[in-house]
Amino acid sequence: MAQINFRIDDETKREAEALFADMGLTMSGAITVFLRQSINEQGIPFKVCAPNSAYHEKLLQARRDYENGKKNYHYHDLIEVDAEEKTPKARPRRAAKRRRGVVA
Repeated sequence: MAQINFRIDDETKREAEALFADMGLTMSGAITVFLRQSINEQGIPFKVCAPNSAYHEKLLQARRDYENGKKNYHYHDLIEVDAEEKTPKARPRRAAKRRRGVVA
C-alpha cells in the first residue's frame, strides 16, 4: 500500500474532516474517491478555472467607490452575477431588516 503526504492549513483540514465524517468517509477515503474519479474521467472531476478578472475588477471598483463615498453602497451588500452578461449587479437591500431581527 502506497502513502501520500501533503500539507494543508489546519482549518481546511478540520472542515474537510467534518464534512467527510458526515458522509461516512475518512480523509483517506475521500482522497481515494477523488483519485479514483480523476482516473475514471482522465482529468479533475470538476471544473477548475481562473477567477473572472472582469468581474473581479468590477467588485474592486465598487469597493473603491464605496470607500471614497462615491456610491450609495453598504459594505455588507452582496453582489450577484448576471448569468447572461457575467457582470455584477446589486442585490435587493434587506440587510437593515435582518439586523433588526425582521426577515423580509
